[in-house]
Amino acid sequence: MTIKKQLSRIFLINLFADFIISKIPQEEQSIINLVDCKNFILVKGKTTSKTLLNLSDISNEFSNKFSEYLTDNKITHTLDLIEYDQHMIPFDELSHTYHNTDNCSYHHKQISHFNENNISCNYDYFIKEVDDSSLLVCSEFPHGYSLGQGRLLYYYGKHIFYNIPPTYPVTTLTFNLSTKKDEEESTIFSVYNNSLESDDETIQSWALDNFDFDMTWLSTEIKKVDWSIELTNPLSEYDFLMKKNGDSLII
Repeated sequence: MTIKKQLSRIFLINLFADFIISKIPQEEQSIINLVDCKNFILVKGKTTSKTLLNLSDISNEFSNKFSEYLTDNKITHTLDLIEYDQHMIPFDELSHTYHNTDNCSYHHKQISHFNENNISCNYDYFIKEVDDSSLLVCSEFPHGYSLGQGRLLYYYGKHIFYNIPPTYPVTTLTFNLSTKKDEEESTIFSVYNNSLESDDETIQSWALDNFDFDMTWLSTEIKKVDWSIELTNPLSEYDFLMKKNGDSLII
């Protein structure tokens, strides 16, 4: 993931995607993808909810709430292609990369660059900042995704990463998270250590010993907070994600 430059088009549509998803009951399964076509925003999505959204009212409310970020990018035209009352299966697995930083979604070089310049960096191993001259700009995961569509797994991965003891040095890890069980009814979870370019069975074993992958508590906590903070204050972190899962060592 990259830190999005505030006032950029990608920042705006990610923010708008999360704002729209906040208008759908959180127990519903939903995905809202936005495409900024410059002269209008295409709102493509589907949800298990039967309640139709009034995008005109939502757009006005969004513009009023986040006026400081809109400048010349005010949302004036939207095309609503949301499908309602859809059958959607919750995501049961997710692969995501985390970094040993204050906010593990972002690499330390990117955070340093952001602190110095307040802009996104363009290192080759990051998704490059979308140029404002692009014809189309699309919103990105996790923005616009409900908890059941991979977002809760993403947050749980952050919670696990923050609990890795500092005595076990890591830089970047890719977690393969799952709510599925194997044939022996054990949680399916694996770790790839990007620095070593190999699987990290030590972290995997430690995580499976110390985490039950019951995300009920996390779902309760994340529903209480404002998801827009993840974009408007990207270097902050939710306290409950950093909550220690008891005292544990990696041997």
